[in-house]
Amino acid sequence: MHIHAGKWLRLTISGAGCRAMVSLNTYAVTQPAIEGLDPSEYGFAYDITPWLQPGRNILTVVLIGPPGEQPFRLMAEHAGQVQLLLVEAELMPLVAPWRLWTTTVELTSPVHPSALVGE
Repeated sequence: MHIHAGKWLRLTISGAGCRAMVSLNTYAVTQPAIEGLDPSEYGFAYDITPWLQPGRNILTVVLIGPPGEQPFRLMAEHAGQVQLLLVEAELMPLVAPWRLWTTTVELTSPVHPSALVGE
């Protein structure tokens, strides 16, 4: 996913419960599932723009244990448009007790029109 500097990136997460851990680079967006903390993150949205660094950023999702009543869902919105949608119910079933999913978020600088002159 590519986004331009100066625009926001918002994650909306639901169905996380105590079994999901979402992080951007080294910043935890949800409480670690392995700590078994009470899930207060159902249906929350979080602006992760301040955590983005120029260049590549790594968004990581770890799901531990079987799906709950409400499947995990993560939506990434950039400037009001959905850029990424991860829905646990659409993933292939696995025997493993956990799942790992990663993607990159590339933060690019906006190109100033004067920089294009002469190209």
